[in-house]
Amino acid sequence: MKSRNLFKILKSKGFKNIELDNIIESKYVLKRSGGSYRQFLFSFYDQNLKEWSLVPDLSVSSVVKFIQNKIKTKTKWFYTGEAYRKQNKNYNSPIINQTGFEIFASNNKIKDDKEIIQTSIEIFKKSNFRKGELNISNIQIFNALVDRLSLAQRWKDRIKRHFCREAYFNQLLKKLSSNTDIDPLAVEKDKKIAEKFKKQNLNTLYSGRTLKDILERFDLKNYKEPRLGTDKKNVKLIKEYLKISCPIEKAPDTLNKFFKKNQLNLFISNDYFPISENFNKYIKIKFSTNINRSLEYYSGMVFNILVTKKRKKSVLVSGGRYDGLLKNLGSKKDTTAVGAAIDMSLL
Repeated sequence: MKSRNLFKILKSKGFKNIELDNIIESKYVLKRSGGSYRQFLFSFYDQNLKEWSLVPDLSVSSVVKFIQNKIKTKTKWFYTGEAYRKQNKNYNSPIINQTGFEIFASNNKIKDDKEIIQTSIEIFKKSNFRKGELNISNIQIFNALVDRLSLAQRWKDRIKRHFCREAYFNQLLKKLSSNTDIDPLAVEKDKKIAEKFKKQNLNTLYSGRTLKDILERFDLKNYKEPRLGTDKKNVKLIKEYLKISCPIEKAPDTLNKFFKKNQLNLFISNDYFPISENFNKYIKIKFSTNINRSLEYYSGMVFNILVTKKRKKSVLVSGGRYDGLLKNLGSKKDTTAVGAAIDMSLL
């Protein structure tokens, strides 16, 4: 597909073409993806010692542009250009040709999620690929599952926060299963200190914090109920959940049977899925719990479209919802956002 044909599709859907900068303050990228992402950046410092980077992902530059322009109304735009990031594999080019399209500040999330996916399907249909696979999931379902497990709150927070870092996430599950992170002596020491603090004035300051704040922190560490045994049952349940894959029309029933089997008070409706049935003979539409785990800012629906080229499956389009990202990057209010990126090398 030629670029002009792609742009024609996006413009026909109401997306406006915008230009983006090639450099960005590194702080925006690191806020979005975490400090560990620095290893992928081409960065430098200016004369004022402010750190800048070549844009590693055009979606970050797009979000920053939306914030800096102080736009308050629903906005649909698309962009194309080069992103620059270091690769894990030497043979991959650090220059990535990327096209993305996004919807900001809309009040109808379900409609917008559906529009992003339908636009992606339209792009697939106009490509040279005759068969494809659309996978849809929702981060909110995983978070709801974790919230209902009998785990310390700090562990629930860690598991949800690091879901996008697959290697580290697996290490956490291993620790959770083996109990290797627990030091019983440290737990007992924490208990004694907390009981001592409780007998004092809770407004007393220690290193700039009140005793009340310190005790609340103890509660977050769950010192009252440390894990005395392993959590193999919870780990097994999480792993079983991440294996779920089925036709999209069977997703609610499959998930609800899983939750019922594991005695979890959780019910999933079709509202979690912008598309709830297979309607295209050229593309299979599936629900999969284990997709798009490389970016931590996703907060709701996620999806990708897989195609086969030279007997290898590749992601043609991927995206999802990232409400909260704009506020994290400096917006003064919560702003909805959903979008997708296209791998131009496959078109």
